[in-house]
Amino acid sequence: MKLYVTPTSPYGRLAIIAMHDKGLSERITLVWTQTRQPDDPLLSVNPSGRLPFLLLGDGTGMEDTDLIVDYFDALAPPRTYGIPNGDEHWPFRRFEATARSLLDGGSVWAREIKRPSGEQSPGIIDHERRRALRLAGYFETVIGEGVFNGDLNKPQLLLYCALDLERRIPDFGWRAGCPDLLKWFERLGNLPVIRASLPPGSA
Repeated sequence: MKLYVTPTSPYGRLAIIAMHDKGLSERITLVWTQTRQPDDPLLSVNPSGRLPFLLLGDGTGMEDTDLIVDYFDALAPPRTYGIPNGDEHWPFRRFEATARSLLDGGSVWAREIKRPSGEQSPGIIDHERRRALRLAGYFETVIGEGVFNGDLNKPQLLLYCALDLERRIPDFGWRAGCPDLLKWFERLGNLPVIRASLPPGSA
């Protein structure tokens, strides 16, 4: 199998963390690529060009981070990335959705500031900055919840990769006002599967 990713994508980083966490690194080759290149060989196997993209041995493949993580989970039982039942079900899904909002909005912010200065939208940048800091403050108040402690799960991976966007967004100064969130982030960052997911050239 081949996993196509870009070095800067938090979605690709999330898929790589899951790959290592499920013990699949020896079965999957990472292919570092760039998006929006008209001659990209990825387009011959994935017409949409979206990343991350997992190419399977039979020539078929799948895009979408959530789908890829679920597939990794199915390849290496027991499943650990599913949605729990019982009393934990709705809190889990609520935190997962909110963490995804932080990741999605932060990704928009990161892409916007990468544009040439004359093409950037100050309104979008300000909107996503305020939303990201507001959400970081929210997670500071709930990071002690059980869903964020224990075995890795999707809410944890989404939140970690969202906060890690600080490496691409200089103004994402969430650390100063979120001491408990920072402790959580640093604890996860020291996990071997997280360290192994760092893209080439990362500190």
